Amino acid sequence: MTIYSFRAECPADVEAFKAKCVDARVRVVTREEPDKLFPDVEVEMETEASMDALQTLLREVVDGHVMLQTLRACPLSENSLERDCVAL
Repeated sequence: MTIYSFRAECPADVEAFKAKCVDARVRVVTREEPDKLFPDVEVEMETEASMDALQTLLREVVDGHVMLQTLRACPLSENSLERDCVAL
């Protein structure tokens, strides 16, 4: 299992991503930490899915660009959560 982490703009985005995972039969185990000041949610997850597979699922989430651009193969404690320029 690989550990990934990302930031989402709101809890609904995380739920939409998890629903896409269920539909694709991709097992993910998530731990979610809501931001104390903003609607953002920081997520750490374990899965056997590849980075490419996760990025494909995130591209299917309406307004999932922040999750896609902050997804990294590392624990949450090592992820800057800064957005990169991954192609949407």
